[in-house]
Amino acid sequence: MTRGNMFENTKREDWMTPELEAKLKEIAKEGKISCAQAQQFAGDNSIPINKMRSFMDVLGFKVKNCQLGCF
Repeated sequence: MTRGNMFENTKREDWMTPELEAKLKEIAKEGKISCAQAQQFAGDNSIPINKMRSFMDVLGFKVKNCQLGCF
């Protein structure tokens, strides 16, 4: 991913399992999650931050209070 294409539509990848999606939906309220929660989820589930951003895009979740500028 480059800065130029970081906002292009992302596609679901094989690692984006229904189990991970369900776990993330438990955390996200009304389709929103804080940056700190997203980082914690990524760390707990061994997901690189740039992949986490893609996962959030696929699910249509919005990140609030972003600290890194990744989301």
